[in-house]
Amino acid sequence: MANWNNEIVSERNEMVFESRNRSYGAYQIRRQYGRVVLISGGLATVLLMFFVFLFIINRDAPEKKQVKLKQTEVVLKDPPPIDKNAPPPPPPPPPPPPKIQMQKFTTPEVTEEEVKNPPRQDSLISKIGNTDEQGNDDDGPPADLTPRKDSSIDNNKPEEFFTFAEVMPTYPGPEGAFQSYLQKNIHYPEMEKEQNKQGTVYVSFVVEKDGSITNVATVKGVDGAPGLSREAERVIKLMPKWTPGQMNGRSVRVQVTQPVRFTLQ
Repeated sequence: MANWNNEIVSERNEMVFESRNRSYGAYQIRRQYGRVVLISGGLATVLLMFFVFLFIINRDAPEKKQVKLKQTEVVLKDPPPIDKNAPPPPPPPPPPPPKIQMQKFTTPEVTEEEVKNPPRQDSLISKIGNTDEQGNDDDGPPADLTPRKDSSIDNNKPEEFFTFAEVMPTYPGPEGAFQSYLQKNIHYPEMEKEQNKQGTVYVSFVVEKDGSITNVATVKGVDGAPGLSREAERVIKLMPKWTPGQMNGRSVRVQVTQPVRFTLQ
């Protein structure tokens, strides 16, 4: 019974499970108990030694060295001496002239509706240009937009005309007087009436400086109805003098395109 108190020896298991089933159960557990204890103890010892080794390494590791940047002093050379014989620099360019307020010239569109209440001259910008320009209206002389003649051109040639003016020419009389004039004086051509031809004829003419009407011509007529164009030109030529157009407060020649509508009742 000397080995009874030693749990690892195999004699104890043989004595306990004598004449008992040893294929499974407690016998097998007791039989492998010693090996399990040895393996567990060995693993625990190895882990303990590993952690102790890491602790010693970290404690004895040297501190990180601080990197010091090397500073280099740079000495600049003195600038070269100034050449007294060198020419002086050019003067700065003069400042640009002040901008003059201008209004962009726009080509008028042909419309069948009569323009009502045209803008007054004193409400418009007196200077016309290719673009809209913001500036001081008092700077510089007013723009002279009167067409100039070339000395090499025949002086008998008529003066050029404008297609747009600050103050456009107007038919004399109250509002609607021009339409009333057309209704009273137009005679519908018989041939076009028999062919049931109707439409709008666009007639251009020039209002002279004195308001008289010249250069009457058809710009666009009605297809297959030449009589409508001839009648429109005839009535336009018989018109009384208009109020002339103005540019910069002066009367100028202005070309006007006027629609004349022919409608059968």
